[in-house]
Amino acid sequence: MNRPQGHPDVYGAIKERGLLYVTTFRELRKRYGEEEAISIMRSVSHAHGVQVGTSMAQFGPRDFEGICKAWVLSPENGATFRPDIRRLDELGIEVKMTACPIKDAWVDSGCSDEEICTLLYCASAYDRAALETAGFACEIELWSPGKDGCCLTRITEKS
Repeated sequence: MNRPQGHPDVYGAIKERGLLYVTTFRELRKRYGEEEAISIMRSVSHAHGVQVGTSMAQFGPRDFEGICKAWVLSPENGATFRPDIRRLDELGIEVKMTACPIKDAWVDSGCSDEEICTLLYCASAYDRAALETAGFACEIELWSPGKDGCCLTRITEKS
């Protein structure tokens, strides 16, 4: 993974969020089993995404420049997640994150590729809920073993 170029404190704070995800997931899995742990983690991620998405509602449904600045390039004008903006036009955005402190936390914690994929699935409910609450449609291709960087997201107008 390409390490971010931004402020180390920002990277560290986001990486801590990743550590909280994996610690919480493992405890839930131990208590309730894998299926229920995934369900709870996705539900919590979704609820948090809805809260964040309301603050970006002024950009929906077609202000792709605005959502790019508020979401894709946040924080630190993209220095933390190092987005590769593959498309930004009047029809939408396609962006691949080339760095991810959250995923870095999981790698550094010794998570298997399978566990990382599960955690990304849980965490992606946050992104989807935030973007949909802001008034957009989105498609998220999660990282999988053998792929560079992290997730690929397509943001378009809700139909």
